Order: sequence, then structure tokens, then C-alpha cells
Amino acid sequence: MNYCSVHDNQDLFDAVQLKSSFADSIAVRARRHVMAMSLVTLGQGVPFFQAGDDMLRSKDMDQNSYDSGDWFNKIDWSGATANWDIGLPLASQNGGQWSIMTPLLSNQAYIPLPQNIDYSRRAFLELMQIRYSSALFHMASFNEIQGNLTFLNTGPNQIPGVIVMKLDANGGDYGHYKTIVVIFNATNQPLMFTDISLAGLRMHLHPIQRHSSDTLTRQSTFNSKAGSATVAALTTAVFVREEQ
Repeated sequence: MNYCSVHDNQDLFDAVQLKSSFADSIAVRARRHVMAMSLVTLGQGVPFFQAGDDMLRSKDMDQNSYDSGDWFNKIDWSGATANWDIGLPLASQNGGQWSIMTPLLSNQAYIPLPQNIDYSRRAFLELMQIRYSSALFHMASFNEIQGNLTFLNTGPNQIPGVIVMKLDANGGDYGHYKTIVVIFNATNQPLMFTDISLAGLRMHLHPIQRHSSDTLTRQSTFNSKAGSATVAALTTAVFVREEQ
């Protein structure tokens, strides 16, 4: 079971708020949030998400909210707010971090707007649709995973902050797609990734992402001749090869 957000410690959005650069806009922070969700959604095993993760849910950085009541634990299902900037969390659990939290909570630029929440919600739904478009994303056994999953951006020359995951059906019945390449570009810069093993593969952006609500995701491209892909900063792109 895989997760990046659970009831213990800060939830996902609050962790992103704490760890991002002060210069990062709320739109950039929302992209980081979606990047984290994509790692869990498209990985093997059982994905686990805390309620409201898809809507940038905040507990105002409360790291232990079991006794904080509805003021910190509530979820605005309308998508109008994310419950951010409602006051410093309880001193008994968080007082030691108040000096870190205060500059963030007092900056109006870090408040999620409805459009940021909607972006995250739509992106999460797209990721879930991609996961269930192929059984290669949820193989049933360790041997299947060992035989069908490889990582390309490895070794001493790997690009930091980038994961490239290649899934191959290898004759198995996993659905429509015979090869899937997922590029997680968690860096702040656009990426061109090339690997000789991808040269000649007729791959294209996953249909869900070709019609993505996110412009940057739609701009991801794959060059079959060169075996290279271009992916925007803080973007997860999924390329697929269909049965010929």
C-alpha cells in the first residue's frame, strides 16, 4: 500500500506548502501536489489517498489533528476553499513549528483559489482514468512486476528529480497498450529525455492526456525516431504504444 498523505503528520498539501520555495506561486505549489499524487496513482500496489487530497485539502499545517476538531479537520467539498489560513494549529502539537508556519499563513499569495483546487481535482481524475486504462499499472504478482517493469533514468548519469518508468506487456494480456512509458519530471525545468531503448517505438501521449484539462500536460511529445520525449516542468506524462 503506497501513500504520500495520511492522518499522521502534515497532509500532502500542507507538506508542499512547508517545503516549497517562498518564491513559488500557489499554481506551482498545486503542480507539486499533483506530481506527488501521480507517483502514488501510477505506481504498483494499492494507492491510498487521504480524504480531500484531490482538492488541496489543508489542516493549516496541523501535524497531529486527532484532537483539533472540525475547525482544522473539515473539508470544503464545494471546492471554494481548501481550509488554508484559518489560524495557527494547536500549540500543544505544533507550537515548536509556529515560527515556520506563521510566514506562510500570513502570506495571502499562498491561499489556494477555486481554480487551483479545480486544477488538482481534474488532474487527479485523469490520473485515476489512466491507472485503470491498463492492468500494467496494477500487476498482481511480484514476478509480473519484475518481468514487466524497468526504470530508464538510472546510474551515475541519471537526471536528478526525474523518474522514467517503462512497462511492457511482453505477450501478456494487460489490455490495449503493449508498452507504456511514464516520465515524472519533478524538476522546475522542462525536460527532454532520450534513451536508445525507446528509439523506433511508435508511442504517443495517452488519450486522456491528449485531452487533458492542463495545457502543459497536453504539450508533452514523443519522438519515435530519436527515442526521446519532452515534458514540461512539474509534469507527469504517460506515453503509450498500442497493439499493432
